[in-house]
Amino acid sequence: MEQLRSVKKVETPPFLLTRINAKIAAQQAEALPSSWKWAGALAFGLMLLFNVMAVRTNRQTGSGQGSVETLAYDLQMTASNQLYHE
Repeated sequence: MEQLRSVKKVETPPFLLTRINAKIAAQQAEALPSSWKWAGALAFGLMLLFNVMAVRTNRQTGSGQGSVETLAYDLQMTASNQLYHE
């Protein structure tokens, strides 16, 4: 604590606040172009459409098993409580 008492106040450079405000304004001015925003929205929409189509196709061609059973089979999971396959 005694060392902290020996710390002296430092003089701030002139126009420091003006420079800080200018940097903040410059960062806010940088925004994505609208074409990039539209391209991102289009890519997201296409990905969503393809996923919906894949789910619909899977449901139509799926077997009589439920989706949980199919997932468990694909992940090679068993219903037993054994921790080791001995």
